[in-house]
Parts: sequence; C-alpha cells; structure tokens
Amino acid sequence: MSIVLTRTQNIRPSSNLDKYEIRGSRFGALDFVLRDAANAGGIATEDLKNKYFSSIGSTVETPVIDYDGGISIGSSRSTTISDSENTSAMQTISSTVYSWGFTMVPQLYNNNEIGYQKDFEKKFWKYAWLFLTTLDSACVTLLDTYKNQVHTNVLPIYTEASDVVIAALANELRLLGDVGPMMEANDYFGQLHLVGNTGFQSIISRLQQQGTFNNENKQLQYLDKILHYTNRISNAGGHGSTFFAVNEGSTAIMTRVDREALNRTKSKANGREWDVMTFPILDLPVGTQYYESDGDFNAIAGAASADMTAAHKEHFGFSVDVALFANYNSDIATRANPIAKYAVATS
Repeated sequence: MSIVLTRTQNIRPSSNLDKYEIRGSRFGALDFVLRDAANAGGIATEDLKNKYFSSIGSTVETPVIDYDGGISIGSSRSTTISDSENTSAMQTISSTVYSWGFTMVPQLYNNNEIGYQKDFEKKFWKYAWLFLTTLDSACVTLLDTYKNQVHTNVLPIYTEASDVVIAALANELRLLGDVGPMMEANDYFGQLHLVGNTGFQSIISRLQQQGTFNNENKQLQYLDKILHYTNRISNAGGHGSTFFAVNEGSTAIMTRVDREALNRTKSKANGREWDVMTFPILDLPVGTQYYESDGDFNAIAGAASADMTAAHKEHFGFSVDVALFANYNSDIATRANPIAKYAVATS
C-alpha cells in the first residue's frame, strides 16, 4: 500500500513512531553464503566472479572434472602403464533476475508532515528488506536442494529420514557436538558453519547456560562452529528445531548487472541514467536506473496531490542478476556432499 501524505497547517516535528512498520529480519542463510563466497578457498574464484559480472546476455559455464571411481592400486610392478583419463564437463551457472523501483514527486512534500528524505528512505528500505528476505529464502532452498544424501556413519542414537539426521529431544544438546564426527565420517574436515532457525537458537541458548564453572561445560559442543540464524527455515512435522551444517567453502553468490548499467550510460534523449551501486548490507554490485518525467500526478496521494495536475516526478529503479550455487557433485545420490541437514524431534 502506498504512503498517503496529508497536508497540515501546523509545524510538527518528525517522530519515529513508525520504526517497526518497515523492519529487517535475520538473514542467516544469506549471511553464510555471502561469507562463503568471499572465502579464498571457496568455489567461486575471482576470475569467475569478474567474468560473471560482465556476462549479461551470455550463458556462463565453468569446467569441472568428475570423480573417478574406477581406479585401483596394484600389487605388482609392470612395464606397462595404463591410461587414466578424467571425465570433464561444463557446468552452467544459472541466474535469477530481481528488479524493483519507486518514484518520488518532490513538490508533494511542500507543507506536508512527511519530508522527502524520510519518504525516500522508507520506500528504499521496504524494498531492500524484501529483496534480502527473498535472497535469504533462496539460500535456504539452495542448502536444502544440495543437502547430503549419503551418511557414512549416523551415530547409534540418531536416525535418518528423507536425507535428514534426526535427534530425539533427549539428545538435542548432544547433537551439536556430534555434527563434527558425522561430517568427518564423510571426509569433510573443514570449518563448520551451522545455519539454523529459532528452535536451533534455543538449543544454543541452553548450551550457553552450561558455562565453565557448571558441572558440565557443554559450550565445547558449539564453540568450534560458526553460527548463523535465519527465520526462513521451517520445521517439518514433529520437529522442534532444524539446521544445516556446511563445510566452509561450499557455496557462492555472484551478481551481474544489465549492459547499460555496466556501461553507466547517460541518455541524451531524455536524461535517463544507468549506474552501478554497492547494495547496503549485501555489499554486492546492483544496477540502478534513474530518469525524470512530467505529467498529471494528482491521484497518487489523494487530497494531498489533488492540485498537482502538472508536476515533476523522479523514477528510481534497481535490478540485478543473482547466481546462487553450491559445489559440484558428479553423483549426489552416491557421493557425500558437504551440506548436511539436521533436526531435533519434539519428543
């Protein structure tokens, strides 16, 4: 719903009463992928990021080599050395387009309680939070899509169903300490990041109560892991908390902008301008577009704009292609992946 500006005959100071109307959230999945993409040993090299950024209109592919399960170690020497060729392929980097925008009529703020700057900021951030929420949901989907399907050693106190390792409620505090051994059983020994929901946060809060001077110091079960919280992970039926454990350097995010933004075009015909900005919080480049128009805008704000039949308007647009991807796995059904999903039952 658009903001309705009302005329006033009185001078009233600005307030912050509406501070919770447009607010952010917890974007733990997005936060993790952003950090993971910046990892020096991650799956997105600087060369790939740079090529993708300026690749609009093209299909981006990167070479990969499959796991070779047909090799063996011999038990005798020979003068014949056999071939052992690798199987390679080109992996396509898929993209999703996100775009949004809003307008401002500068003279609408004359003698109005809401000023230009406040209205601009509210319009900007209501879209920004929605954009970040949308990306966070996409990151959760990414983790769920590429979750591990091969569990070499689910410890005896846990069960596995639909590629999710499940702990009974009585074992919820122990689960955090056992994630590492279960990941290591699949030969993943790197830094672990845990991305979880509110139920997962509740477990961490209870572990924090087990301090150094308590009978049991259970803080050790999570201090070697990096934690991320998101409100976009839902619990399946019968589960009270859910989280993903990810071996560092297994996911990535890249952005690219349209050709005019990349060129920072300034149109002489109508003054339209394209540019590239670093998006707040996201800290990634996003394309922008700006132009002005004149027309009858008397209907945009009810009585507050009834006289504005010939007025000036500013147009602010934003757009970006986003590539979200995880590590390549030549056969995820038979080869363990570095993204695992865990849940705690409600009983």
